[in-house]
Parts: sequence; C-alpha cells; structure tokens
Amino acid sequence: MKNILISLFMVVNMAFAITADEILDKSEANDNFKTSKSTNLEISYKSDGSKRESEMIAFSKDGNEKSLMEYIRPKRIKGMKVLMLNDGDDIWFYSNRTNRVRKIASHQKKQSANGSDFSYEDMSMSDNRKDYDYKLISEEKVDDKDCYKIEFKAKDDDNTYSKFYMWIDKTNFLAISGEFYDEDGELWKQLSIRDIKKNGKYWSAGEVEMKNLLKDSRTIFKTIKVEYDVKLDDNMFTERKLKR
Repeated sequence: MKNILISLFMVVNMAFAITADEILDKSEANDNFKTSKSTNLEISYKSDGSKRESEMIAFSKDGNEKSLMEYIRPKRIKGMKVLMLNDGDDIWFYSNRTNRVRKIASHQKKQSANGSDFSYEDMSMSDNRKDYDYKLISEEKVDDKDCYKIEFKAKDDDNTYSKFYMWIDKTNFLAISGEFYDEDGELWKQLSIRDIKKNGKYWSAGEVEMKNLLKDSRTIFKTIKVEYDVKLDDNMFTERKLKR
C-alpha cells in the first residue's frame, strides 16, 4: 500500500512538473518581435445570416506593448483607427466620420470593436494575471495537440468575464483555444486559433475566430500578410498622430 501511495504521489507531481506562471511566461515570450506589420480581413457573421467584411492594416512595436489598427475598407469606415498602448491598458479610438479622438474608458473596453464579436479588451494584450486568479488544472488534447489547460477566475466583479479557460500547446506554448464565461457562469464566447505557422523567427496565426454563443454570431480575423522587424516610426503610436 505504501508503495502504491508513493507511486500515485509521484504521478500527480510529474503531471504538473511545470507551473502556470512558467507556461504563461513562455507563451508571452512568443511575442518577442521588435515590430510587425500585417494586413488582415475581419469577417463577421450575424445570427440572421448576414455577413460583413472589412480590411485593416495593423502595426505593433515591442511585442504588443504598442499597437495601431487602421481600417482601409469598406469606404464607410476607411481611416478609422484604434491605438493601444501599455499592452492594451490604454486605448484610443479615432473616428473618420467625426475627425475626433476619444480615449476608451475602462468600462467601455467591454464593448464590441467595430461591431465584431471581439471586445476592445479581447483585442488588447494586457496581462490577465493582474485581474484574474489562475492555475494549471489539467492537460488535454485539442485538435490532436497536447495542451495545458489554465483556468482564470476574476478577482472582482469589474472584469468582463467571471472566468475563462485557455488551452496552450505544449510544443510551442501558443494559445490555440479559449472559453469565456459571463457573470452568471454561462459559457459566452469560444476562441479558436488556427493555421499557426512559423514566419522566420516568429510564430503567426493565420486565422482567429471568436464565437458569441449568446448572440449566435462569430467573427473571424484572417491574416493576409505579415512582416516582422520592419522599420516603424515610434511617433505613429501617439494620440496626436491618429488624425493623420
């Protein structure tokens, strides 16, 4: 009996030989590029069967500490921009219709970005460890990939989600799936990250999909082209440059 108990103890400890912090650190280390420039399609499918498509150019610097998205079509939103600084903690929105810049308040980060199923908070890259308690709860397969499953639980009621789960690929420590729950504990959104390939020194996702189960809608981001470590002017990531 003693030997059986020792064996079970060893198996449990071997299963979690890595910590949640180590997994998340390795995952965030994937964003170690200096700069990036990408062209992306945003396709939203509504519950009534309608579909809306837009195209944007996105720029990032210092991983994702600074990012700028500018919509280039359709014509009605051409020139609309979203600026995110400090890993998404600070967000500004520029409207091409009003020619005005406004800062997104904390409670507004929960709102839909460009009518999509991604909120401003979803699109930002802020460290969830600040606002959620987290732990490694299991190891599971997703699409035949061995993954770590990490649970995040909100520290207070101000967070968008009461809890969420992320599945992180063991081989490259990239997140490939997620589930997000509302304040009543009901499954609200499902995230899928597909077509992950290595582009030079860096990993890139060809397609990111967010399903809103409560609205029966979904939005897909498709990367048409991406370049890393390109020359970018630091001044482009400033509020005063949004109107230009």
